[in-house]
Amino acid sequence: MKHFSLAIALLGAVAVSTADELKPLTIGDPAPAFKVTGWAKGEPIKELKKGNVYVVEFWATWCGPCIASMPHLSEMAKKFEGKATFVSINTWDFEKNEAGVKETDPAHLARVKEWVEKNSDKMKYNVAYDDSKDFMSTTWMRAAGRNGIPCAFIVNADQQITWIGHPMEMEKVLDEVVANTWDMKAFKVKFDEQAAKAREAAALRTKMVELAKAGDMAGFGPLMAKTGVSQAISNVMSVPNFAIQLIEKHAGKVEGMPAYSWCSMAAYIAGHKDSTPESKATAVKVSEMCFSATPEGQAALGAAYHARCLFNAGKKDEAMTWIDKAASLVDKYSPENERPGILKFINDSKKQFSANG
Repeated sequence: MKHFSLAIALLGAVAVSTADELKPLTIGDPAPAFKVTGWAKGEPIKELKKGNVYVVEFWATWCGPCIASMPHLSEMAKKFEGKATFVSINTWDFEKNEAGVKETDPAHLARVKEWVEKNSDKMKYNVAYDDSKDFMSTTWMRAAGRNGIPCAFIVNADQQITWIGHPMEMEKVLDEVVANTWDMKAFKVKFDEQAAKAREAAALRTKMVELAKAGDMAGFGPLMAKTGVSQAISNVMSVPNFAIQLIEKHAGKVEGMPAYSWCSMAAYIAGHKDSTPESKATAVKVSEMCFSATPEGQAALGAAYHARCLFNAGKKDEAMTWIDKAASLVDKYSPENERPGILKFINDSKKQFSANG
């Protein structure tokens, strides 16, 4: 399901800039200020108190991997009840209208609260709101060089950041933190090495975006050789008219990337507000070509992404035909245990097409 999750993310991901003028945050540092704007669930926490262990996790309603982590977070919250307090911070989640204006604070709080209430059974821990300027994710995540969610921090009893990582990987660590046997110094060495690489990657990503905005394909080439094609395209998806040139050139030619991943990228480009009519047309052409190269066992997903590409390009009737075709192919999808997720994606897409038809 790895590539499916990545492809889904391309359709709804939020671009995150690199940190500027932020004091770097690393393992062993005091926990930054805890300042949230309100609580969607649980007991409000005004501060992280010395003597207590906390798990501070970041998520968004659009983030599939975040949602997938919620049941496990709930299990851990129950397991460590009385030993560690879990707080999940909703961030990077202010929706924008067609004019690019963020929703108001009241609208945002109401929408997220309703989402949390509907998903309460799998969120059995405290849930708070970040503000419209992403204060918490900026001073915690970006300061630590983390640009993806979900992301969790463990704060030890001495109010130090003792671990940072994916919430699905922290249970053993939390056991040791609670037992006061966690080797924070050894982890810091590894973390700082990774953070240095992340800062280098972020600087490279910033440079690639600058070149993409300038349309400098010649200057972009050597940097793409460093990152690899798939990462290079991912880095500049926010510059759709440049990205589609790369996608058209390399679609189907990158080892390890299934054909439907290219369909998903084409769908994203077709729906981007800055895409030109020419870029949308190219995206549809690439998507159709990639669907043709999709093996039968993955054809349902390829057809669904092609339908989304058509819909985003304004071809709504064709999109409805293709989303129905995708539904007819689900029974052939492999592996079988992923079919329910694929079918939900298809049905949700069809509802969207119908509502905006």
